Amino acid sequence: MHSHVHPRKRAIVQTWDVYVSLPNGRNKDKYAIPASDIVQSFISLAPSSETLRAHSAIFHKQSKQKGKGHTVRCIRRMRSASSEGDGRDAPGDVISAMEITNVDSVDKVYRIMTEHMKLGRINPKACECMRSFIDGNRSLEEGEISLAIGLYDKALAAARGQESRLPKGSILIKRARAYLRRAANHRATLRTLVKDMSDAVPPASTVKILYQTASIHPALSPSIFNRLSGDSKAQQAKFRQIRYRHDMYEFALLHAARDGLQATQILSGNAKAWLLAGECLAELRKLKESNQYYRRALEIDPSIERALEGVMEKNRVSQEFLDVARASEFSGDTLRLAIDVAA
Repeated sequence: MHSHVHPRKRAIVQTWDVYVSLPNGRNKDKYAIPASDIVQSFISLAPSSETLRAHSAIFHKQSKQKGKGHTVRCIRRMRSASSEGDGRDAPGDVISAMEITNVDSVDKVYRIMTEHMKLGRINPKACECMRSFIDGNRSLEEGEISLAIGLYDKALAAARGQESRLPKGSILIKRARAYLRRAANHRATLRTLVKDMSDAVPPASTVKILYQTASIHPALSPSIFNRLSGDSKAQQAKFRQIRYRHDMYEFALLHAARDGLQATQILSGNAKAWLLAGECLAELRKLKESNQYYRRALEIDPSIERALEGVMEKNRVSQEFLDVARASEFSGDTLRLAIDVAA
């Protein structure tokens, strides 16, 4: 009795390999947006991972072009894939190839995929998500923080309920960075307000002289009282401004921390996500928790140990200071304000 071993059935599929030009020595500053954004646009808009694969690459020879867009090379292949779905597939034979220049937007990626590749099933929500994400990145680079946050909000809203090929984790990281920059702006204003208030408060020696003058010359008492009363009202107004600005600072930090922590859930193997979460927690004075996230980042990427060593030690020393201050019965609000202004 003979046994026959049947060869594994393999399906024939057509796929696209897309290569997006990276800057080299000659065109270092040429591109308006990073190649990674164009690559991610192709990945996000593709109907499936089997349909298209996108990569960045350095092109040593490419067509001359005007503008600040990338050169994109699209190679269509016919390849055989295992019907068992084991992920092992042959490189495939080239069916056709094309090169498109000056690709600098999601809309151009969309046109390439629909008009040139003939991939008609493009999710409009994916286009909206990537368009807002890339515009948000550009706004953040230009210092338009509020605009960037609004665009990241739109990107995440468009990604809600969509499949996982959209870069939700990366969008959260970028929005967290934007909130951290907003918080830094609030802290700069806060320090200025505190300095103005401290400059306006008369020293104890001046108050003592005014009191002695009022005692010796009672007729001057009303004008001295009015002066001190006016100063007190101005100081109260400044203090209200300080409290408001400090609340805005903490509000921005809470938003940044929320996004950073959520990014670690989506990108659990990404050291940058854990580093960002640790940074946000440190800004919120959650120093023990911050070091826990830094340690997880180190587990993922041991090469950052030297860079993190000083940061984690600073967290440890600051935590000891906080513990001593709290033991000395400093109020929570006063302690937080003092630390945030001095940091």
